[in-house]
Amino acid sequence: MPLLKLLHFAALLCWCGTLLYLPALIAAGTRRSDPLFYRDHAHLTRTVFNLVGTPAALIAIGSGTALFLKDGIVAGWLIVKLSTVAGMVLCHALCGVLVLRIEKSPERSVSIRCRLLGAIAALFITATLWLVLAKPF
Repeated sequence: MPLLKLLHFAALLCWCGTLLYLPALIAAGTRRSDPLFYRDHAHLTRTVFNLVGTPAALIAIGSGTALFLKDGIVAGWLIVKLSTVAGMVLCHALCGVLVLRIEKSPERSVSIRCRLLGAIAALFITATLWLVLAKPF
């Protein structure tokens, strides 16, 4: 069980870091008009999303589910925590949409959406962390 918790924690750190980093990475890629820079940056953004963020999210969710099933915890705080994790999944999916969108055509207006997405992701991450540590219900 300690190794499963360690796996869950490590994957969660990677996923949360990616959720906070991707909006800034996406916004940074739309600030320059050099086509060579843009192509390479779009490739880097997609690589971070596909090879770091998504596997970390899947491992974090899978190991968290295994911990939940193994311990048999059923509490009110867990339901709320799972709702905040669903919000993090939604932020992850929206990052994927933005990655696809900037690959098609770089938009300078995407930086406002990236800031908003980064703030919402930080809010969900903070709420999840608080619910895990405080277990308020």
